[in-house]
Formats: sequence, structure tokens, C-alpha cells
Amino acid sequence: MVTQSSLLPLVVVGLPLIGSGVVAYSARWGSRVRAGVANLISLVTLFLTVWQFILVQSGQILVYTLDWYVGFGLYWQVDFLSAVFVVIVALVWFLSTLFAVEYMAHEQQQTRFFVASIFTLGSTLGVFLAGDLLSFFLFFELMTFAAYLLVIHEESPEALKAGNVYLFMSVIGGLFLLGSMFFIQHIVGNTAFAPVLEQLVAAGLNPWWLFVVVILGFGVKAGMLPLHIWLPKAHPVAPAPASALLSALMIKTGAYGFLRFFYVLFSVAPGSELFYLQEAFGYMIIWIGAITMLGGALMALIHTPMKRILAYSSISQMGYILFSMGVGVMLGPDGAWGFAGAWMHMINHAFFKSFLFFLAGSVYLQTGELDLDRLGGLRKQMPVAFLFFLVAAAGITGVPGFNGYVSKIMIHDAILHAFELKGWASLLWLERVFVFTGGLTAAYISKIWIKTFLGKPQQDWSHIRDLSLGHRVVFGVYTLILLSIGLGAQAQVNQLVLPALGITSFNPVDVHYLQHIPFWDSHELQGPLISYAIAGATLLVQFLFGPYLNVPRWLSVEVLVYRPLYRGAKGFFQLLDTIALKLQRCFDRRHNRA
Repeated sequence: MVTQSSLLPLVVVGLPLIGSGVVAYSARWGSRVRAGVANLISLVTLFLTVWQFILVQSGQILVYTLDWYVGFGLYWQVDFLSAVFVVIVALVWFLSTLFAVEYMAHEQQQTRFFVASIFTLGSTLGVFLAGDLLSFFLFFELMTFAAYLLVIHEESPEALKAGNVYLFMSVIGGLFLLGSMFFIQHIVGNTAFAPVLEQLVAAGLNPWWLFVVVILGFGVKAGMLPLHIWLPKAHPVAPAPASALLSALMIKTGAYGFLRFFYVLFSVAPGSELFYLQEAFGYMIIWIGAITMLGGALMALIHTPMKRILAYSSISQMGYILFSMGVGVMLGPDGAWGFAGAWMHMINHAFFKSFLFFLAGSVYLQTGELDLDRLGGLRKQMPVAFLFFLVAAAGITGVPGFNGYVSKIMIHDAILHAFELKGWASLLWLERVFVFTGGLTAAYISKIWIKTFLGKPQQDWSHIRDLSLGHRVVFGVYTLILLSIGLGAQAQVNQLVLPALGITSFNPVDVHYLQHIPFWDSHELQGPLISYAIAGATLLVQFLFGPYLNVPRWLSVEVLVYRPLYRGAKGFFQLLDTIALKLQRCFDRRHNRA
């Protein structure tokens, strides 16, 4: 790879950041002009990211530095990982902007929404294009505050409360990330994306403290259990185009941060004495991923609001990514399968999850309702929407021929590969957790489309219309993407995954295997059948015993953990305030006597 100085990364980030102001200014000429400007900016940004990807694919690493004072500055570096994902971000954002024109037509504060959306696009691109920790952190926080406006858009009490939780959790996560950056800067002397674990240990720092700090810093944004509480609050209250972006793209910044830390900064050379630390880190991440994917799926299963189910689904799907990522970290040079599965699922989830949120928005746009218990029977009125819903459902549940099947096969092979190498019984049980969670995923997704389109109508839907032409075009693009990845599985892996393995050194034998994955082998094709068998049994149990399976609210993490912590912290600071006030009064009395 040849390093090439280029203004292109700066332009890719700067265009939407500055363009958001142009969107605000264009609103004076009406909603059509404003929508056209927003679409144009997102489309040009997409073209620039594609151009950037072509340059990187040809063997270039694009870099650019914007110097500040005292040796700090913004630094961009575009390698294959960042080049691929910024194209995905820009593409989904463009489709979201197209979708939002019709969806937001009857909403309040439309200009603010489009301005915030385009500005958040620029800051999100900045996260993926950042070339060091400082630049990453600055864009990470800029994205957090910009997205707050999308969460609270409706300005209802519920939206404002959700926005406060989102901001509170995100700021705390950002502070942990800042703390890790300070440690690395102090000990290593820079914030570059380069291996630092051996230097940190040599300096006497306990690496497990830094592991916890990084997990907390990125885990909030990634929706990792038990740091997930903002996600099921923010997604249901945000407009559907914003929910799609939050769920499909913004939580990936947390996963992307984990990739950079655990495959680069906290990696060690093959044969290093400290490999046991990397192995332990990876094993912990596997368990975190397993708990997250299983817990998210169970929570999705017991809820009925469609967007809340999809929010918990995002938590579960992030668990899949962390699960596979942990396998790759734990195995080190032999972890190519784990990294490949995590990376491919990050790509796939961006598409099928935004697709599902847009479909939920289309249902809401026509019916004004998203609670599954109040829907039903929409197949007659919305047959095209029903077909698109089946496509998206096939994607997320891993039906052969659709994109989710590709990454789920890779993740499953990764955990089995880890068991073959290590022989640990726990890894075999983790594989069973993965398979069972796949069945739960098929169950809650099937529950959505069955209750929405096939169930008994709970209202009169005779006035309901099917999808508009514009939304059909958007969903047609998604259908082509899901099918192209699913049907061209090996070709897509060769193009999107294999070059990404350059993030670290992997065993050439494993890399060779990834060039010949038996996607259409009879053994691999059994996976979806097992998932849907588990889904059928799960839905039957829920149908028979559902009324008796309600989980009391007091069992939630928020009630058991976060509220007591909040009250304790609030009481502590109130006590300090009271003590300070009494000391001040005492000082004032002595001063008056003197």
C-alpha cells in the first residue's frame, strides 16, 4: 500500500458539515428546495466516498493532517476498513434522506431535522475516517451531540427523557474514551492507531483497567449489555429515518472503535509473552457478545411496539458482532475467521436493520400505529410492503440467498474453529448460545410480520394505501443489496472482507479458507432450518403461555442498577452542596464578627 496525501477525506467530512448550513439557508425557498439540497449534498457525499474507495482499492492509503497548536491536530487516514464503511454510511444516509422527504412532510421542525441529519452525517464519517485517537474522539463526541437533536425531534416528554438518557450515557462513555486516550498519550507519547499494549505493560499500567475503560467507552454507543438502556428509549421516539441511522450506522462507531483497539492498539506480535492478555481480552469479549445477543433477543421477544422490538434487535445483533470479534481477538494470528465474521455482519446489519426501520416507518406513515397488538390484516392493503418486509426478514434471520446468511455462516464457523483449536467446553456451549439466539431472532422477526400483515385486523384499514413510488424505489435498492450479497456470497467476501484482513497479521491458511467458504454445503444450509424450528417452538410457547411470561419492570437493569446509582450520586452531591453551604455561612458569620 502506498501512502498518499489527499484533501479528499477532508472534503468528504467537510461537505456535509458545511452543507448542513446550506440546508438551513435553503429552507427560505420552501420545503422542496430544502429537500432537494439535502438530497444533493448526501448524493455528492456518496459519490466522493465511492471515489475514495476506488483510490484505496487501487493500493493507496489516503492521509491528511490539519495542524493545530501545541502539536495537536486533526488527522485523517483512509485504509480499506474506513473506505468501505464510509461508502455504506453515505449510501444508507442518502437512502434515509430520500425516505425522509415523504415521511417528514407532516412533522414539525422539518428544517431542524434535515440540518441535524446532514450535520450528523459529516461527524459520523469523521469517526470512520479518523487516523488517530484524538481525531476519533473529537468526531465521536460531535456525532453524539448532533444526534441528540434527532432523538428529541418530537419534543414530547418521552422524547426529551429518552434524549437525556442518551446524552447522559453517551457523555459518560465519551469520558471513559477520553481517559483511555490520556493514558496512552501519557505513556506512549502519541495517539496513533498502532500497537501499544507492550509499552503500557512495560510502564507498569495494569492492562485490565484499560480494558474496562475501553469496554465502557465504546460499549455505550455499541448498545452492549448492560450499557444498552438508552437504545430502547431513543429508537421508538425518534422519527423512523433517524431510528434507522441510529440503529444501523451510529452504533457501529462503537464496534469500529473496538476493532481499532483490540485488533491494533491492544494486539501483540505473534509469539509475544503478552499474548495471554490478548487471548483473555478476546475470551471476555466473546462472553460479553454472547450475553448481549441472547439478552437483546429475549427482550425483543417480550415486547409488542415494533420499533422497540427492532431497538432490542439491534442490541442483539451487536452481540453477534462482538461475539465474532472476540473470537478473532482471542485467537490472534489464527483469528481471521472471527474478524471476517464480525466485519461482514457489521456491513450486513447496516443494510437489513435500516431496511426494517424504514419499513416500520412506512407502516406508521399509513396507519399511525406501531403496536403489534393494534395492527393486523395489512396484507390486503399493503401487499408490496408485505413482500419487502419478507425480504428484510429473510436478511436478518439468515435465509440462504440473503445477506444475513453470509455473515452468520462465517460467525458460526469462527466459533467452531476456536473450539477446534482450544478444545474448551465453554466454547462449544457458546456455539449453542449462538444457534439458539438465531432461533430467537427468527421468532421475534416472524412475530412482527405475522402480527402486522397476517393477523386479525384490530382496526378498519380500508382507507390504508400501499407504499408510494418513492418508497418503493428506496426499498427496491435495499432488496438488490440484500440479494446481491446473499447470492454472490463468496464474491462479496473476496471484495469486502479479504482486503480488510490487512488490519493485522493472520494465518495464511485461514485466509485461504475464507476464499473458499462452503456456503451452499448441505451442512451449512441446515442452520436456517434449525433457526426456524427454534422460532416455531418459541412462538408456540409464547402463544400458549405469553400472558404468564411477563417480566416485571423492577427486574430491569435500569431499575436495579442505574436508578440507585443515579440517586446515590445525586444524594452525594446534594450532601456536598449542603456541607459547602454550611461552611460558607460559618465563614460569613466569623467574617462579620471580625
